[in-house]
Amino acid sequence: MDTRALQTFVTVCETRSYQKAAEILQYAPSSIFKHVQQLEQELGIRLFVHENRMLHLTKDGEAFLPHAQAILAEYRASFEKELPKVTSLTVGGCEMNTSNSLIDLFTSFARHHSSIHLNMITSPNSAVPDMVRNGQVDIGFYYGHSHQHRELQTISMYRETAFLIASRSNPLTLQEHLHYEDLNGMEFVYPHDSCCFVHMLMPELESRGIQLNKTTYLGGMQYVVNEARKPHVLTLAPEHALKHFRDMYDLVPLDMDEAPMYAWENILIGKRADLPEVRALVDYACTWAQHNPPANESDNASIIL
Repeated sequence: MDTRALQTFVTVCETRSYQKAAEILQYAPSSIFKHVQQLEQELGIRLFVHENRMLHLTKDGEAFLPHAQAILAEYRASFEKELPKVTSLTVGGCEMNTSNSLIDLFTSFARHHSSIHLNMITSPNSAVPDMVRNGQVDIGFYYGHSHQHRELQTISMYRETAFLIASRSNPLTLQEHLHYEDLNGMEFVYPHDSCCFVHMLMPELESRGIQLNKTTYLGGMQYVVNEARKPHVLTLAPEHALKHFRDMYDLVPLDMDEAPMYAWENILIGKRADLPEVRALVDYACTWAQHNPPANESDNASIIL
Protein backbone atom coordinates (compact mmCIF):
# COMPACT_ATOMS: atom_id res chain seq x y z
CA MET A 1 0.00 0.00 0.00
CA ASP A 2 1.43 3.35 -1.08
CA THR A 3 2.33 5.43 1.98
CA ARG A 4 1.90 8.62 -0.06
CA ALA A 5 -1.71 7.69 -0.75
CA LEU A 6 -2.22 6.87 2.94
CA GLN A 7 -0.77 10.23 3.99
CA THR A 8 -3.01 11.97 1.47
CA PHE A 9 -6.07 10.18 2.84
CA VAL A 10 -5.23 11.07 6.47
CA THR A 11 -4.53 14.71 5.54
CA VAL A 12 -7.85 15.00 3.66
CA CYS A 13 -9.58 13.53 6.72
CA GLU A 14 -7.95 16.17 8.94
CA THR A 15 -8.70 19.12 6.66
CA ARG A 16 -11.95 17.87 5.06
CA SER A 17 -10.71 19.56 1.90
CA TYR A 18 -8.86 18.31 -1.17
CA GLN A 19 -7.54 21.82 -1.80
CA LYS A 20 -6.17 22.30 1.73
CA ALA A 21 -4.63 18.83 1.67
CA ALA A 22 -2.90 19.73 -1.61
CA GLU A 23 -1.48 22.90 -0.04
CA ILE A 24 -0.20 21.08 3.05
CA LEU A 25 1.34 18.19 1.13
CA GLN A 26 2.48 20.42 -1.74
CA TYR A 27 0.83 18.22 -4.33
CA ALA A 28 -1.26 19.30 -7.27
CA PRO A 29 -5.01 18.93 -6.50
CA SER A 30 -5.24 16.33 -9.26
CA SER A 31 -2.66 14.20 -7.41
CA ILE A 32 -4.81 14.32 -4.26
CA PHE A 33 -7.78 12.95 -6.21
CA LYS A 34 -5.59 10.22 -7.77
CA HIS A 35 -4.24 9.12 -4.40
CA VAL A 36 -7.74 8.82 -2.94
CA GLN A 37 -9.00 6.97 -6.02
CA GLN A 38 -5.99 4.63 -5.82
CA LEU A 39 -6.84 3.71 -2.23
CA GLU A 40 -10.52 3.27 -2.99
CA GLN A 41 -9.74 0.91 -5.89
CA GLU A 42 -7.22 -1.05 -3.81
CA LEU A 43 -9.60 -1.38 -0.84
CA GLY A 44 -12.77 -1.78 -2.89
CA ILE A 45 -14.63 0.80 -0.80
CA ARG A 46 -15.73 4.42 -0.98
CA LEU A 47 -13.84 6.68 1.41
CA PHE A 48 -15.47 10.09 0.96
CA VAL A 49 -18.80 11.53 -0.09
CA HIS A 50 -19.91 15.11 -0.75
CA GLU A 51 -23.01 16.24 1.12
CA ASN A 52 -24.26 19.83 1.10
CA ARG A 53 -20.97 20.95 -0.47
CA MET A 54 -19.06 19.40 2.43
CA LEU A 55 -16.66 16.49 2.29
CA HIS A 56 -17.50 13.65 4.69
CA LEU A 57 -16.04 10.26 5.48
CA THR A 58 -18.13 7.25 4.67
CA LYS A 59 -18.63 4.58 7.32
CA ASP A 60 -15.97 2.52 5.52
CA GLY A 61 -13.71 5.58 5.50
CA GLU A 62 -14.21 6.09 9.24
CA ALA A 63 -13.39 2.44 9.86
CA PHE A 64 -10.26 2.59 7.70
CA LEU A 65 -8.86 5.86 9.17
CA PRO A 66 -7.31 4.36 12.37
CA HIS A 67 -5.73 1.59 10.29
CA ALA A 68 -4.19 4.17 7.93
CA GLN A 69 -2.85 6.19 10.88
CA ALA A 70 -1.37 3.05 12.47
CA ILE A 71 0.34 2.02 9.21
CA LEU A 72 1.87 5.50 8.82
CA ALA A 73 3.01 5.58 12.46
CA GLU A 74 4.70 2.19 12.07
CA TYR A 75 6.32 3.30 8.82
CA ARG A 76 7.71 6.47 10.40
CA ALA A 77 9.00 4.54 13.42
CA SER A 78 10.81 1.98 11.26
CA PHE A 79 12.25 4.74 9.06
CA GLU A 80 13.56 6.71 12.03
CA LYS A 81 15.02 3.55 13.53
CA GLU A 82 17.00 2.86 10.36
CA LEU A 83 18.50 6.36 10.28
CA PRO A 84 21.20 6.92 12.91
CA LYS A 85 20.68 9.94 15.09
CA VAL A 86 23.14 12.63 14.07
CA THR A 87 24.92 14.39 16.92
CA SER A 88 27.45 17.19 16.84
CA LEU A 89 30.89 17.40 18.41
CA THR A 90 32.80 20.67 18.53
CA VAL A 91 36.54 20.26 18.08
CA GLY A 92 39.13 22.97 18.68
CA GLY A 93 42.71 23.23 17.51
CA CYS A 94 45.21 25.36 15.67
CA GLU A 95 44.90 25.44 11.90
CA MET A 96 48.05 23.35 11.53
CA ASN A 97 46.22 20.59 13.41
CA THR A 98 42.63 20.83 12.20
CA SER A 99 43.43 21.37 8.51
CA ASN A 100 46.82 19.72 8.07
CA SER A 101 48.43 17.35 10.60
CA LEU A 102 45.21 15.64 11.71
CA ILE A 103 43.11 15.98 8.56
CA ASP A 104 43.46 12.23 7.85
CA LEU A 105 42.31 11.45 11.40
CA PHE A 106 39.20 13.61 11.17
CA THR A 107 38.36 12.37 7.66
CA SER A 108 38.66 8.75 8.76
CA PHE A 109 36.63 9.35 11.92
CA ALA A 110 33.82 11.00 9.92
CA ARG A 111 33.77 8.04 7.56
CA HIS A 112 33.51 5.49 10.39
CA HIS A 113 31.19 7.56 12.62
CA SER A 114 28.73 9.08 10.18
CA SER A 115 26.27 9.81 12.99
CA ILE A 116 28.69 12.27 14.63
CA HIS A 117 29.13 15.60 12.87
CA LEU A 118 32.41 17.40 13.63
CA ASN A 119 32.28 21.17 13.97
CA MET A 120 35.82 22.51 13.72
CA ILE A 121 36.86 25.73 15.49
CA THR A 122 40.31 27.05 14.62
CA SER A 123 42.34 29.20 16.99
CA PRO A 124 45.97 29.88 17.90
CA ASN A 125 47.43 26.79 19.56
CA SER A 126 47.93 28.63 22.87
CA ALA A 127 44.18 29.36 23.11
CA VAL A 128 43.05 25.72 22.88
CA PRO A 129 43.25 24.86 26.62
CA ASP A 130 41.04 27.81 27.55
CA MET A 131 38.57 26.92 24.78
CA VAL A 132 38.17 23.47 26.32
CA ARG A 133 38.12 24.85 29.85
CA ASN A 134 35.34 27.36 29.19
CA GLY A 135 33.23 24.93 27.16
CA GLN A 136 33.66 26.65 23.81
CA VAL A 137 34.70 23.27 22.39
CA ASP A 138 34.01 19.71 23.53
CA ILE A 139 37.52 18.47 22.83
CA GLY A 140 40.80 20.12 21.86
CA PHE A 141 43.92 19.02 20.01
CA TYR A 142 46.98 20.84 21.26
CA TYR A 143 50.72 20.90 20.58
CA GLY A 144 52.70 21.31 23.76
CA HIS A 145 55.38 20.12 26.14
CA SER A 146 53.31 19.85 29.30
CA HIS A 147 51.13 16.84 30.06
CA GLN A 148 49.18 18.69 32.72
CA HIS A 149 46.65 21.49 32.24
CA ARG A 150 44.56 22.95 35.02
CA GLU A 151 41.06 21.41 35.21
CA LEU A 152 41.67 19.39 32.04
CA GLN A 153 42.39 15.78 31.26
CA THR A 154 45.41 15.48 28.95
CA ILE A 155 45.93 12.45 26.72
CA SER A 156 49.21 12.40 24.77
CA MET A 157 48.92 10.80 21.34
CA TYR A 158 52.58 10.92 20.29
CA ARG A 159 55.70 13.04 20.30
CA GLU A 160 56.26 14.71 16.96
CA THR A 161 59.13 16.41 15.15
CA ALA A 162 58.80 19.79 13.46
CA PHE A 163 60.58 20.46 10.17
CA LEU A 164 61.58 23.62 8.37
CA ILE A 165 59.96 23.48 4.94
CA ALA A 166 60.28 25.57 1.79
CA SER A 167 59.42 25.70 -1.88
CA ARG A 168 61.55 23.67 -4.26
CA SER A 169 62.58 27.04 -5.73
CA ASN A 170 64.38 27.80 -2.47
CA PRO A 171 68.10 27.02 -2.96
CA LEU A 172 68.32 25.47 0.51
CA THR A 173 66.15 22.54 -0.61
CA LEU A 174 69.02 21.42 -2.88
CA GLN A 175 71.54 21.25 -0.03
CA GLU A 176 72.22 18.54 2.53
CA HIS A 177 73.25 18.65 6.18
CA LEU A 178 72.18 22.22 6.71
CA HIS A 179 72.84 24.13 9.91
CA TYR A 180 70.95 27.05 11.39
CA GLU A 181 73.75 29.34 10.19
CA ASP A 182 72.64 28.53 6.63
CA LEU A 183 69.33 30.29 7.35
CA ASN A 184 70.94 33.73 7.52
CA GLY A 185 69.09 36.15 5.25
CA MET A 186 66.03 33.91 4.85
CA GLU A 187 62.47 35.02 5.62
CA PHE A 188 60.27 33.09 8.05
CA VAL A 189 56.46 33.03 8.03
CA TYR A 190 53.95 31.31 10.31
CA PRO A 191 50.32 31.85 11.37
CA HIS A 192 51.00 32.86 15.00
CA ASP A 193 53.95 33.52 17.27
CA SER A 194 52.37 31.45 20.07
CA CYS A 195 53.22 28.09 18.47
CA CYS A 196 55.40 25.87 20.68
CA PHE A 197 57.64 25.06 17.71
CA VAL A 198 58.20 28.76 17.06
CA HIS A 199 59.05 29.17 20.73
CA MET A 200 61.81 26.60 20.27
CA LEU A 201 63.14 27.81 16.93
CA MET A 202 63.38 31.54 17.50
CA PRO A 203 65.41 31.51 20.76
CA GLU A 204 67.78 28.98 19.18
CA LEU A 205 68.34 31.22 16.17
CA GLU A 206 68.80 34.25 18.40
CA SER A 207 71.31 32.46 20.64
CA ARG A 208 73.42 31.67 17.58
CA GLY A 209 73.21 35.15 16.16
CA ILE A 210 71.23 34.07 13.10
CA GLN A 211 69.84 37.10 11.29
CA LEU A 212 66.63 36.37 9.41
CA ASN A 213 65.73 38.94 6.80
CA LYS A 214 62.16 39.12 8.07
CA THR A 215 59.78 37.22 10.39
CA THR A 216 56.06 37.55 9.73
CA TYR A 217 53.04 36.06 11.49
CA LEU A 218 50.19 36.05 9.01
CA GLY A 219 47.23 34.68 11.01
CA GLY A 220 46.22 31.90 8.61
CA MET A 221 47.83 28.90 6.91
CA GLN A 222 46.76 29.85 3.40
CA TYR A 223 48.63 33.15 3.70
CA VAL A 224 51.64 31.24 5.00
CA VAL A 225 51.53 28.76 2.12
CA ASN A 226 51.31 31.54 -0.46
CA GLU A 227 54.40 33.22 1.00
CA ALA A 228 56.33 29.99 1.51
CA ARG A 229 56.10 29.22 -2.19
CA LYS A 230 58.48 32.11 -2.83
CA PRO A 231 62.27 31.64 -2.87
CA HIS A 232 64.11 32.54 0.36
CA VAL A 233 60.98 31.99 2.51
CA LEU A 234 60.72 29.28 5.18
CA THR A 235 57.99 27.98 7.45
CA LEU A 236 57.49 25.10 9.90
CA ALA A 237 55.45 21.92 9.66
CA PRO A 238 55.10 18.92 12.02
CA GLU A 239 55.83 15.52 10.56
CA HIS A 240 52.20 14.47 10.08
CA ALA A 241 51.62 17.56 7.92
CA LEU A 242 54.57 17.01 5.57
CA LYS A 243 52.72 14.84 3.05
CA HIS A 244 49.85 17.31 2.91
CA PHE A 245 52.19 20.27 2.31
CA ARG A 246 54.15 18.37 -0.31
CA ASP A 247 51.14 17.05 -2.22
CA MET A 248 49.01 20.18 -1.99
CA TYR A 249 51.58 22.99 -2.12
CA ASP A 250 54.87 21.41 -3.27
CA LEU A 251 56.63 22.45 -0.05
CA VAL A 252 59.38 20.10 1.10
CA PRO A 253 61.47 19.73 4.30
CA LEU A 254 65.01 21.00 4.54
CA ASP A 255 67.75 18.49 5.34
CA MET A 256 68.81 19.95 8.69
CA ASP A 257 71.78 18.54 10.60
CA GLU A 258 70.55 19.95 13.92
CA ALA A 259 68.95 18.59 17.05
CA PRO A 260 65.26 18.01 16.23
CA MET A 261 62.43 20.07 17.67
CA TYR A 262 59.84 17.93 19.43
CA ALA A 263 56.42 18.57 20.89
CA TRP A 264 53.58 16.36 22.07
CA GLU A 265 50.31 16.08 20.20
CA ASN A 266 47.82 16.18 23.07
CA ILE A 267 44.09 15.64 23.39
CA LEU A 268 42.46 17.96 25.93
CA ILE A 269 39.06 17.25 27.44
CA GLY A 270 37.25 19.00 30.25
CA LYS A 271 33.78 18.84 31.77
CA ARG A 272 32.34 17.00 28.76
CA ALA A 273 34.76 14.08 29.02
CA ASP A 274 31.91 11.62 29.61
CA LEU A 275 29.95 12.51 26.48
CA PRO A 276 29.72 9.40 24.26
CA GLU A 277 30.77 11.46 21.23
CA VAL A 278 33.86 12.74 23.05
CA ARG A 279 34.83 9.23 24.16
CA ALA A 280 34.31 7.96 20.62
CA LEU A 281 36.70 10.55 19.15
CA VAL A 282 39.27 10.08 21.95
CA ASP A 283 39.29 6.29 21.49
CA TYR A 284 39.46 6.61 17.72
CA ALA A 285 42.26 9.20 17.87
CA CYS A 286 44.34 7.05 20.21
CA THR A 287 43.91 4.00 17.97
CA TRP A 288 44.71 6.10 14.90
CA ALA A 289 47.87 7.41 16.61
CA GLN A 290 49.03 3.86 17.35
CA HIS A 291 48.70 2.96 13.67
CA ASN A 292 50.15 6.26 12.41
CA PRO A 293 53.08 7.11 14.69
CA PRO A 294 55.63 9.71 13.56
CA ALA A 295 58.41 7.93 11.67
CA ASN A 296 61.13 9.23 13.97
CA GLU A 297 59.32 8.69 17.25
CA SER A 298 61.33 5.63 18.13
CA ASP A 299 64.52 7.60 17.56
CA ASN A 300 63.48 10.49 19.78
CA ALA A 301 66.11 11.40 22.29
CA SER A 302 65.34 13.42 25.38
CA ILE A 303 65.00 16.74 23.60
CA ILE A 304 61.59 17.79 24.92
CA LEU A 305 61.91 21.41 25.87
